[in-house]
Parts: sequence; C-alpha cells; structure tokens
Amino acid sequence: MWSLHPGTADVVICHCRAVSDGLVLAAVAEGANDVDAIISQCGAGSVCGGCRPAIALLLGDLAVQAAEYPGAAVAIASRTAA
Repeated sequence: MWSLHPGTADVVICHCRAVSDGLVLAAVAEGANDVDAIISQCGAGSVCGGCRPAIALLLGDLAVQAAEYPGAAVAIASRTAA
C-alpha cells in the first residue's frame, strides 16, 4: 500500500480544508487525474493554493508508480475503501 509516509496515519495535504493524502488518493481512485480534478472532488487546493504543488507531486508520484507497478491502482483503491 502506498502512502506519503508508509506505516503512519494519513498526512494532511491541505490545511485550509483539512484534506489528507487519503482523501486525495480516494479522489484519484474515483478518476481525478490532475490538480483541478482534485480541487473539484475533495476541495484540496481550493482556498489559498499553497498545497497545489504537493498535490501535483503526489499525482506525479502516482503516475510513476502506475507505470512501474501496474497493480498500484489496486493498492490505492484498497486503501481508500478501508
């Protein structure tokens, strides 16, 4: 299972809206594939915008993992279902 910090609780990505990496991953599992889609689906990045670079990095990391490990999407979906 992938996380920003494996073995730890969810990490807050957006402090303005109190959105964790888990909620961002849930949005990705539901089809969000860019920062604007994340903003629309879970609100992260919609207030001050300071977390948009972190969201973009997270999305980039997920894209790399999906290319290297085709089963990564399954791990994301499993985590968000829990």
